[in-house]
Amino acid sequence: MDEWIGATRCWSPSPSPDGTTIAFVWDGDGRPAVRMHERRTGAEWSLDTGDDLVSTVRWSPDGRWLAVEAAADGGERTNVFVVRPDGTGMRAVRGVGDDDRGAVSLDRWTHTGSVLAVTESDIDTTTAWLVDVDTDLRQRLGSGHALQILDVSRDRRRVLLRRGRRGTRHVGIVDLDGTEGWHEIDSGRGPGGPPGAVEHPVAITRDSSVVAARFTPDGTRMLILTDGGRERAALVSVDVATDARPMFPEVLAERDDAELEQFALTEDAGTAALVWNVMGRSEVDLLDLATGKPAHYAPPGDVVTSAVFSHDDDSLVLGIQSPSVPAAVWCHELSSQTTALICPPEEPRAAVVHPTLETVTTPDGLALPGWLYRPPGTVGPMPTLIYLHGGPEAQERPVFTPLYQVLLQHGIAVYAANVRGSSGFGRSFVNADNGAGRFAAIRDVASCVEHLVEAGIADPARVGVMGRSYGGYLTLAALVNHPELFAVGVDVCGMADFETFFARTEPWIADAAVGEYGHPIHDRNLLRELSPVHRMSRLAAPLLVVHGRYDTNVPVHEAELAVHGAKAAGVDVRYLLFDDEGHEIQRLDNRRTFVHAVTEWLTTHFGLTTPARGEPSRH
Repeated sequence: MDEWIGATRCWSPSPSPDGTTIAFVWDGDGRPAVRMHERRTGAEWSLDTGDDLVSTVRWSPDGRWLAVEAAADGGERTNVFVVRPDGTGMRAVRGVGDDDRGAVSLDRWTHTGSVLAVTESDIDTTTAWLVDVDTDLRQRLGSGHALQILDVSRDRRRVLLRRGRRGTRHVGIVDLDGTEGWHEIDSGRGPGGPPGAVEHPVAITRDSSVVAARFTPDGTRMLILTDGGRERAALVSVDVATDARPMFPEVLAERDDAELEQFALTEDAGTAALVWNVMGRSEVDLLDLATGKPAHYAPPGDVVTSAVFSHDDDSLVLGIQSPSVPAAVWCHELSSQTTALICPPEEPRAAVVHPTLETVTTPDGLALPGWLYRPPGTVGPMPTLIYLHGGPEAQERPVFTPLYQVLLQHGIAVYAANVRGSSGFGRSFVNADNGAGRFAAIRDVASCVEHLVEAGIADPARVGVMGRSYGGYLTLAALVNHPELFAVGVDVCGMADFETFFARTEPWIADAAVGEYGHPIHDRNLLRELSPVHRMSRLAAPLLVVHGRYDTNVPVHEAELAVHGAKAAGVDVRYLLFDDEGHEIQRLDNRRTFVHAVTEWLTTHFGLTTPARGEPSRH
C-alpha cells in the first residue's frame, strides 16, 4: 500500500537550450524541489532552493538561469525566484514591492537572453511585468483582471497578454514604444489607451476563452488555442501585422471528437505539438505548419500533462501520467524518433487496477463520462465511493491515484465522476454549471449513484461521496441535498458557504471566480441557496473533513463551518487538519497520513474493518 503512496513524482520539465540537461520538479525527497538530469550520462542532482514547495521550473533561453515558482507550505501566495544551474545566485524576482499578501506567478521567459515575464496579484489587481534578470530593469505592461503574459515577440516590441475571468479569457496585443518608457495597456475598452500602448483585442465570440497563444518568429501572426466560435477548442492563426487589422481566424487544427488541450511550438515555428483530449486520454500530433500535415505520435502513457520543445527544436519533453505510472518526464528526439524515460527511473512494482469508462445519463439527457475502478475479483453490488474532482473546470482522467488503488485493495469500488462543469467535453459542457446551473451539477451526483445502483455495481446501502476543493463543496452539497443516498462522506478543503469563501479567499481568486459561481453581492440569494452550510441539519452521513492550515484558496474557516454543522446535526465527524500544508497535500508523510485516514474512515463506515486504533478521533 505504501509503495503506491510513496512513489516519486516528476513534473514541469524544462530542457536546457542545448538539450543536454532537463530540469524538472520532483518529490523524491518527500517534498517538491528542483531536480536536474543530464541526458548523456543519466546523472541527477537536486538544487537547494530553500524550504518553499516548488511548483514550476523554467530554463532561460541563454542557459544562465532557472526560474522557479514556489510557495511556503504550498499556499496560494507564490513567489518567483531565479537561480543559476549550479545552485548559486538565488534571489527573488518581483515587479515591485514585497507585499506578502499577494502572489507572483511565473509566466514565461522571452525567446532570447534573460528577460522574465511575471504577473503579480494583490488585494486590488493583477499587474504584468517584464524583468531583466541580469540588470533588474523592470517594464510594467499593465494591470487588470487575471492577467497572464502568453508570449513576447522576438524583438520584444509586442506582448500577447491574456485577461478575463474564468470562461471568458481573451488575448490582446500590447505594442510597446521603448523610446517613451513603460506604458500601461488599455483596460479592455479597445483602442484609446496612452501613447505607445495599443491593444488589438481578439475576442472571437463573447463567451469564448483563450487558453494559450504564441507569436510566429516574424511577429506578423499569432497562433491561438481557443474555443471561440466553436464547441471544442482548436488551434487558429490570426494576422496581427502592425499595418493590418486582426483578420478572421484561420483554423489550423480542430477535431469534432476531441478538444485541443495544449500546444507546443518549435522556436522556428515549423512544427507544433498538439495534445488532444479524447474523452480523458491524450493523443499527440506533430503538425508541420508549412504543409498543414500532421504526423501522429503515440505518447508512452495515457495522459500528457505538459509538452515543451528544446531550444534546438530536436527534443519534445513531455510530462505523462497513467494509472500505473506516477507523474513522469519523458524525452522524445525527433531526429532519431526515440523516446526515453527521464524521471522517475522505476515504476511502482505493485499491480494496479485500470479503470473503464462508465457513462451516466442525467434526467435532462446529459451524458456524464466517468472512470470506474473495480476491486480485483469482485462481482455484484460493491461498497462504492463517488469521487468528485476540483476546479470545477478540471477533469477526472486515467492517471496515477494512490488513494484509489488503496481503496480497491480494501474492496471499495471508485467512480471518478465528471459532472457538468468539467473540462474536456466541449464549451457547453464546461459552462453548464455556471450560476444557477450548479443545482443541476448537484443533481448529477445523485444521478451517478442511481446509475451505479441500477447497473448492479454499487451497494445502495454502502455508497460514499468524496471530493477535493470544488469537489469538496459538491460533496457537502450532495450530502445535504440527497442525504438518503450516502452512508459516508469525505470533504477535502471544500467550500461550505459561498459568502464566507468570497470574503476570505485571495482577492484575485474571488475576482476570477465570479463568472463561475456568481457575484457575491448581486447573486447573494443564489449563492446562499447553493451553500451547504445552510442545510447542514439535513446531514445524515458520518463526515471526515480534511484541510490545510495554510490554505488561502479555500480558507480553513470553511472546514470549521463544515465540522460545526456536522456536530450540530449529530453525526459522527472527524477533523484532520495539516499544520504545514496549503490547498494541496504535498509532503510525503502527510500524503501517507491522508490516505490512511480516508481508508480507515471509509472501511469503518462501510463495515469492512474495525479501526486498529479505536474510534476515529473527534475535534
